[in-house]
Amino acid sequence: MLIYLRELIVSLPLALIKAGKNFGLKGAWLAFCDIALTFIPVPVTLPGFGALSRRNEARSLLDNFCLGELRCDDVEQAIRTSPAPQIIDLGVNLGMSIRWWFALNEKARVSGVEMMQESLDYTTDRLKESHPGCEWNPLCCAVAAADADNMEISFGDPLEGTTSAKDATGGTKRSVPVRSLDSLFATNTEEILLLKCDIEGFGGFAMQGGRELLRRTRYVVTETHGADEMELMSRELMAAGFVPFQLSSRSLWWRRPQSV
Repeated sequence: MLIYLRELIVSLPLALIKAGKNFGLKGAWLAFCDIALTFIPVPVTLPGFGALSRRNEARSLLDNFCLGELRCDDVEQAIRTSPAPQIIDLGVNLGMSIRWWFALNEKARVSGVEMMQESLDYTTDRLKESHPGCEWNPLCCAVAAADADNMEISFGDPLEGTTSAKDATGGTKRSVPVRSLDSLFATNTEEILLLKCDIEGFGGFAMQGGRELLRRTRYVVTETHGADEMELMSRELMAAGFVPFQLSSRSLWWRRPQSV
């Protein structure tokens, strides 16, 4: 109860202002649903995102796009002005970032890598509504430093967003393929404009398995889940020639110096 009251007093006023500024009355209502009601009673349709019906969607909208965790002016401008930018999302969850990128540029080409097939299916359904005909490539696997035998994971709600191969709990078990980024995208030799990495503790291993892909990547955004992961991601990205240039809460943005 104390945490809930603190959210109402401390977090709600700023959330209402930021959400209203970015997405109008519907945005403010979604912020109220997330913090005060803790659920969305009726789906709310937002341009670019389609119908939002889950509380996690409202929270993602608030944190990532209203409060700015996944906003970067330089990257968004590059996405808007590129003829057909290629983007890779490691850790799709509900596909909010993917919907946002297509809203910035309907000709974007986005690949989503995710262990939970349910997340990919959910995102595909939402994209059919919000961005019909978009170039969307869902890939169901775990990402590691190298291809390996299938891995067993345990999980509860597949759309909850915190399932991790490192610390998996839940009543449902499943075997998933294990691939490296360089293996997944071996036949793709074009520039990757943006690589987003949010895979609950395995980001460093993903970077190790994507050294060739990083050579042709312009921007990377990483979300931190611990010191060990951040150290390994940073080491790999710096070795590939990237420098950090923006920190937004848990999200650290990287680019090559020639991208300035």
